[in-house]
Parts: sequence; structure tokens; C-alpha cells
Amino acid sequence: MTDPGDRGRPWLTRLLAGELPLSCFRSAELPLADRAPSEHYCAARAAACPDLLVVHADPAAGERFIFDLATIASDRVLVLSPNPGVADRLVERLCAASVAALRALGDNESPSRLPPAVAAVTSAALGINRVAQLQRSSAAAVAAAEDRVSAFAPVAKAIARLVEVNESLARLETSLTDLTARRDRVEADLRTETDTPFARALAQLDTDHAEAVARRSDELRAATAARDEKQSALDQARHLHAEALRKPGFLSRWFSGKAKPGAIEPADLEKQIQVLEAEAAALAEQARELEATVTASATAYGTARDTLLTNELAARRAAAVAALAAAETELARARAESAALNKVIASTVPGDDHGAAQAALAAAREKAAEAARAVPVAPPRVVVGTPGSLKVDPVFASPAGEPPFGLLILDRAEELAENDFPWLARLAGRYVLVGHAVPADEPRGRGHGRGGDAPFVSRLARMLDRETWAAEGNRLVCRLVAPDPEQRRRLVREPLADRPEIELRFLETGAEPQLAEITFPWNTPVADAKRFLAETLGEVRLRPCGEFRWETTDDAVVAVWPAADGPNGVWAELESGVREKVTGAGPFAFTAAVRFDFAAGWDADRAAAWLDARLPGASSSRFAALPRATAPRQR
Repeated sequence: MTDPGDRGRPWLTRLLAGELPLSCFRSAELPLADRAPSEHYCAARAAACPDLLVVHADPAAGERFIFDLATIASDRVLVLSPNPGVADRLVERLCAASVAALRALGDNESPSRLPPAVAAVTSAALGINRVAQLQRSSAAAVAAAEDRVSAFAPVAKAIARLVEVNESLARLETSLTDLTARRDRVEADLRTETDTPFARALAQLDTDHAEAVARRSDELRAATAARDEKQSALDQARHLHAEALRKPGFLSRWFSGKAKPGAIEPADLEKQIQVLEAEAAALAEQARELEATVTASATAYGTARDTLLTNELAARRAAAVAALAAAETELARARAESAALNKVIASTVPGDDHGAAQAALAAAREKAAEAARAVPVAPPRVVVGTPGSLKVDPVFASPAGEPPFGLLILDRAEELAENDFPWLARLAGRYVLVGHAVPADEPRGRGHGRGGDAPFVSRLARMLDRETWAAEGNRLVCRLVAPDPEQRRRLVREPLADRPEIELRFLETGAEPQLAEITFPWNTPVADAKRFLAETLGEVRLRPCGEFRWETTDDAVVAVWPAADGPNGVWAELESGVREKVTGAGPFAFTAAVRFDFAAGWDADRAAAWLDARLPGASSSRFAALPRATAPRQR
């Protein structure tokens, strides 16, 4: 079914002949709701199926499923039921669930006989009368709005001038706001600007000061170094002089006037000290003068910089204040003119506003244009009717091009004749057929005989069924492959020698026979069947329902499917440390959880890899089944 647009007899002929390949698709992701696992599975398959799906269900289960699918489907839906009561109940439930629905009527159906909630959403109630009333009321609204605007004709020039003044007012108010903001940020702008004459002058002042400071700093370092060097020499001379005075014979040399050869005379040291002291004092004074010069230069620079900033700031503030005052004067003048014009207009048309009148006229004309474009029937998203309504109700007027509906749901599909399907196919892009797809005398999956007299939907079900678990008479069947009906008739059946109640079925492929199906007694719990598959054949056949999530306990990591999980599941061991929780029975059993025990060496990464390798991928099956309904579910 690669081309859903290829509808009609040729398409159906290829399908029934097995010549139309079935593409694989994944079930839709549905939010959790009040659904049994089998209902969730069927709804998820139906919501995602790209072409044709057959759902086996009894009337009660089918009605509940149809309501659920019509509610969650994203495209436009047509529901057909041969039972008018079913159609009425579906519309009532859809409206109660706030789903926009329409009840299409046949020739023999009268709105007066419908429940009030259903009668309110027929084509007549929602279409022709509503559109006609809308057109009349919108025309009256336009006339009233035009009369209201025409009352302003005597003061048309004043209104035109008022429009100009009001536009000027808007510009002036914007300008005033901008000028006020500029006045308030004059100093901030002045201190952050970079490429202006003022910024360049300030930068030049900073550069000149930095260069002067650098020169004087070099001079000060040189003077300080010379002073320190001279002071060191003075300290040395003083030390030598003190040592000479403490040596023996100093007095004798003093009085005799004779000194030892090579000895430094104290008198010479004293003269040297005097010279050094004078030079050190001169250098210290030079250093102090240079320090004073640096300090004075910094003070002068700071004063010059502050003066430059202060003068520029004062000039800019004065300019900003002057511009603001001029704007306020102009704004006051414009306001005065606007008030005078409004007074003239109000005296001519008291209690009204020309702008509001113009807006009301534009809105009225737009509504009138919408009413003129409206069609007699504006169908809601879901249309529910009987097959007899297709040729009568105006909602089914044939549009050109694409089918009018995205999804067709047919109730009581066992009543559908093969010749009627191509005609229905023109109404939608994909189809879900709901009803007794497996007759009571032909258990699901039996597949014996040619079935030429079987109902049309039953023949479709045989062609489209690719489900892993099936019921076949008093047998529970696990399909490992999906042979077509002709191949299934040629399967070789062989009971197990040690367990004859279990039957193996092989497909003759010309080489080695291929194990295609395994059957168990009908009362075999699915958990036991899964355990047998895992232990004997190493086969793991998970059947998830919905999306799963990981949960971690003290002793295990568990993948849980909330849509299928419940308190009554049965655990089946698949391999060491791995167990599957199964809920439901027979072909309505689903995987609720898979547990990986830490004690057996499993961790989160190994568990994820195991599950990823064994989860089923996209399926080509176009068949689903619902268990027999026990009682209506409360919603």
C-alpha cells in the first residue's frame, strides 16, 4: 500500500490477490488514558496506519474504540455506522468531550426525532441558517457603521487636520521622551564616547601628561640613584674616619706631626667627608625638587582634565535643556490645537469619536466579507452518519481534488460488500474497518479453505493479519514468520514427541523447512508459552503496548510499559536474571515489564542493549482485535 491515492477496483484487486506489498509502520504514541491494553494497542495502530486497518470487535467494544479513535485522530474523520442509534450515541459522546462533531442525516432521518444535543449539530442547524443570519446581521452592521461615519461629514476638514495634529503629537511625544533620556545621560555619554572631538582632546591631554610624567620619573630615578650612591660614599668615609681615630699612636702622631707611611690622615678624611656631605645634600635637594615637580604636574593635569570635562558637560547640558524646552513648547502648541479641533468635532457629533467610528466600520466590513466567503455548510472535524446519508446530506458534496476526509471509520464492517468499498474509498485517504472480522464459525487465524463465501471484511482480515499471537479454534498460535494465506494452507504440522499438546508448523521453502508457527492449547497461559519459547527455542517475543520507561529498584532495573502494566501480571523467566511480566490472556496478552536482576550480573547498559535487540520494530500488520466487551466503561 505504498500509494494510498490509488483507490478503486484495481487497487482492491491487487490487495486481495496478495500483489500489493504491505509497508511497515510504527504505532502512534498516545498519552495514557482510561484504556485497556488491547484498546491502547488498537488505537495506537489505527492512529498511525497509513492506509487500511481491520479491527475485530463486538458492537460494544467497537463503539468504544470508534469514539476513542475519532477523538485522538489528528486529521478530519468520517464515521459511518448502519445503526442510527450508534451514530447518535457517538455524536453525543464526542460533543460531551468537546470534539467538534456533525451528525449527517439520511432521507428517512428527521432532526425532530434526534436527541436535543445531536439535533443541534446537524448540517441544517450548523450550516445554512447560521450563514444566512450571519450575512444579514453583518450587512446591517455595515450600514449602521456607515451612517455613524457619515455624521462627521460637516467637519471633514477639521477631522483631516486633527489626524495630522495627532500624528505630529505622537512624533513630538516620542521626541520628548528621547530628549529627556538624552539629557539624563549626558554625563554617562560624555565619559564613554570615543570618537568625537572632545574625546580626542581628552585623549591628547592624557597622552601629553603621561609622556611628561615618564620623563620626570626617569630624571627622578637618576637623581635618586646619584644621591644614594653619594650617601654610600659619605657613610664609608665617616666609617674610615672613626676607625682612624680609634687606632693606637694617634695622639703621638697628632703631636709629633709625623704619620706612618701609607696611612690616611684624619685631616684628609675630614675634608673628604665635608665635600661628600655637600654633594649629597645637593643631590637630595635635586631629588626633592623633581618630586615636587612631578606632584605639581599631576595636580595641574587633574585640574585641566576636570576643567575640560566640566566645561563640555555644562555646554551639552545647556544644549539638551534648550532642545527639551523647544520640544515641550511645540508639544503644548500641538495639544492646544488638538483640543480645539476635538471641541469643534464634538460640538457637531456629540458623544462620538471619529476614530472609533472608522474602526467600527472597518471591522464591520471585514465581518461582512467573511460572511460572504462562508459556505452553507462548515463541517466540523468529525462527521458521523449512516451509509444512507452519503448521497443526501450536503456535507458530502464532492469537492474537486483530494478526498474530503483524512480517515474513514466504518462500523459493522461485516456488512460491507466488496463492490461498495471502492466507492467508499473516494471519501478518505485511509480507512479503519471495525466489526466481526472473524466470523463465529471461523476462529481467528484458522485460514482453512478458500473462503470464497466469507464476508469481505473477513477476507481482508486474512490478508492483513500479521500479529504474532492469534487464536485458532481451541489453539493459541505464536507466529514466528508471517506466511500468506496460500502458504499457511500448506504448512506441515508436527506435534512435539514429549509434549504432543504443543504443535510445530513448518513452511516448506525448498531447502530446510522453516519453523513458522507454534501452537498451544487454548488454556495455556501466555506466560507459560513465552517461557517455553525462551527455554526450548531461545525465542523472545515481546509484545509491548505504548511507550516504556526505566525504573530502578534496590535489586533490579526494570523496563515498564504503563499502558499495559497492572496488578495481575504473571512473570515468565526468559533467561538468567531476565523476566517478562505478561498481562492479559491469549491474543490479548501484552508485555507489561521486563526485569533485569543485578544479582545475575545485569546493569542498566546491558539491560538497555538486550531490550533494544529484542523489541519488535515496525510491523506490516493491518489487523487488530479487541476482546469481547463485558460492560460499558464509564467515561
